[in-house]
Amino acid sequence: MANDVDFYSLYFELIITITLLFLLINLHRMKHNTVVHKYLLSAFFFLFLALLTDSLDEIFIQPWLLTALLEDLGQVIGFILLFHGINTWITQNSVQTGELKKRSETDELTELYTRSHFNNMLNNKLLEQSNLSILLINIDNFKTINEQYGQSAGDIVLKRFANKLKDCVRKTDIAARWNGEEFIVLLIGSDNQITKDIAELIRENTELLCVEYNQDIINITVSIGVASYQDGIKSCELIHQAEQCLSEAKSSGKNKVLIDNK
Repeated sequence: MANDVDFYSLYFELIITITLLFLLINLHRMKHNTVVHKYLLSAFFFLFLALLTDSLDEIFIQPWLLTALLEDLGQVIGFILLFHGINTWITQNSVQTGELKKRSETDELTELYTRSHFNNMLNNKLLEQSNLSILLINIDNFKTINEQYGQSAGDIVLKRFANKLKDCVRKTDIAARWNGEEFIVLLIGSDNQITKDIAELIRENTELLCVEYNQDIINITVSIGVASYQDGIKSCELIHQAEQCLSEAKSSGKNKVLIDNK
């Protein structure tokens, strides 16, 4: 008479076998991640030990306590280590993804938004509301600062100005590093007077800013081009208007705010 087949045991052994194959395939991929690799390697050891004990139990009878320790306990420890390793890997990937996202959105030097992220936010805001203005800001004579004091001094100037810019704009506004020594601000929910006041506040506070480098004091000024939203205007057209105003502000003496009156 044929022995009854224990489908539960077969099913569980199949799961362990598949898990071991999964671990074998992925262990070498995790060598660079020592924490996850340690958990997966330990899980492989305990699960293999449990499967080996079960296989030997089919050949000859083993003490019950030995089977319980090596097989049952090995399975429990093995799967706990496996799940913990996978959870650690998922958590680390989530953190790394978050860090990569932050790097793609934030300028490393100034800690303002990047140009590409600013463009994305501008396009989204244009869909939501029309009461918007753009400030395009250029640090005057920045090339001369770099040539006279060096790039390190130039980086300090950019950082200090970025911090001053954050202090001048509102929490609802969006500031970004546009290109080199150029910065851009999106003013949300601002009329013409508020826009002009914020632009002048940035210009005046920058003029008062003293940047210390070694034993020197570096004074800076900015030129600002301003453009406000008009019905049907695209983001690239709005920025272009601000660029034209900025160009006129620089060519007419610098350290001034020029507003597009179209």
